[in-house]
Amino acid sequence: MNFFLILGLLLSVENVNAREFTYQEKLSDLDQVVSILKSGYGPLLYKETAQGIHIDQLRAEYASRLLTSSSNAEFYYLLVQFVAEFRDSHMAATLPTNMLATLHFTTDWVAGAVVIDTVDRSKLSYDQFPFERGDEILMINGEPVSKLQNELVRYVNAGSPETAMRKAVLALPVRNGKTFPVPSGSISLLIRHRKSGVSETVRLNWAVTGEPIDELPARAPFSMPPVDYDLLTIEDSFPKAEESYRCAGYSRISIPAGATVLRKEPFVAYYYPSAKGNVGYLRIGDYFPKNSEGGSEYEERFRQYEQVVSVFQKETVGLIIDQDHNCGGSVDFMHKFMSLFMGSSFKPLQFSLLASKEQYVLYRNWMYTVPEGTAKRRNLETVFDLIKESWETGAPMTQLTAIDGMPEIASNPVHYTKPIIILIDEFAGSGGDAFPALMKGYGRAKLLGSRTMGAGGHVREFPPLYYSQIGLRLTKSLFYRPDGIPVENNGAIPDFNYAITLDDFVSGYRAYRNFYTDRLNELF
Repeated sequence: MNFFLILGLLLSVENVNAREFTYQEKLSDLDQVVSILKSGYGPLLYKETAQGIHIDQLRAEYASRLLTSSSNAEFYYLLVQFVAEFRDSHMAATLPTNMLATLHFTTDWVAGAVVIDTVDRSKLSYDQFPFERGDEILMINGEPVSKLQNELVRYVNAGSPETAMRKAVLALPVRNGKTFPVPSGSISLLIRHRKSGVSETVRLNWAVTGEPIDELPARAPFSMPPVDYDLLTIEDSFPKAEESYRCAGYSRISIPAGATVLRKEPFVAYYYPSAKGNVGYLRIGDYFPKNSEGGSEYEERFRQYEQVVSVFQKETVGLIIDQDHNCGGSVDFMHKFMSLFMGSSFKPLQFSLLASKEQYVLYRNWMYTVPEGTAKRRNLETVFDLIKESWETGAPMTQLTAIDGMPEIASNPVHYTKPIIILIDEFAGSGGDAFPALMKGYGRAKLLGSRTMGAGGHVREFPPLYYSQIGLRLTKSLFYRPDGIPVENNGAIPDFNYAITLDDFVSGYRAYRNFYTDRLNELF
């Protein structure tokens, strides 16, 4: 037989039956993560002092668990769990796989219950799956659904326990191998019909797509991305809540009768009558405007927001800004958007930056791209000097500063001057934490809903780990609310608490709309 043919066959067998990593190789990847965290994780000291998370204790625990791991897959997902221990929505360890298992429906967590959100009727007929939105899942494989929810939450990176538990629910019927072990075979579900109250059991087969982790072709050579000081969007391996509402400009709240619609795309804006006059509604799903091709359209989108705000200023007595499920974006755009609601200049979002050689070099390079003598260059030089001084004196983090050194942000000539309520929830994170926290802190808005995600810092990607090739994403800083409290793990806190009900979920959120309209009218 031809030598090259034999070699090719041997390589094919090795790909299919990839050898298990040795304990030393597994431990090497764990220690690589620990080393990266100790040298480059901005909130590390905060996590220890405020959250009681001790990296050396975790390292010892996971080194012991790796010793008894019996497969590469178990090793991979232990590393995912290790990173999830830091309770950081911006952090992630993601496996280099395209494997996915789905039951062809999605779920959400509403009023403490796991309920069906959407069903793919091209895959599941009513005869196979006679359930609809709002029906409650009670048991999975004979166990309470909460048992599996608590197992899945161990893989979830989240700044708040509410966010973590809800993300775990989203993963119940859809498992992305980048974050979760991928199941196969069949699964038994006990589901209660919302309308009749009758429960029945159905058995479904997992539909698995993609290649096993160790059979993927070699990854493209890694190149370090340029520094990006945007607030990273909270995109991850979870299915989008309520089908596609996350990061989206459309509204899940039904438009009330008599409303005057200003826009439906790329975001929803309208005003509607209330007991005390017209109330405006503005949906903001993110702070990284993109066109249909994925390119940035910051200026165009800002002009669209500016135009509807000018109408709201003339036609309404108060404004609702719907920021539920907002997944963040650019610091600059978030500040620009905020200028539409401030009557005077305001202090930008304040960061405590990691004082490291890496940060020193990154800021120096960023500074040198800006012409000398300009205000932007002087602002960056101020931050650079702050990082350099902190690094040279051994301080782990800098004192508070704007991320680009800008001392203040000017109010936009077109701006809204009347009462504002911002809708928030546990799926609003990063910029979705920052905007409501700033608006509340500066006395410009009241917040309504539930505490935001608590994702507070800017983020960088790292090269894959040596053996597992797992990708790592780390938070490099902390940013703060105007009251001096870190956003990380704390989020923005509502002035008016509201928990979404099952009736809201299935009926266009009418009770939610009535509640926030009443609270806004009380502000006049």
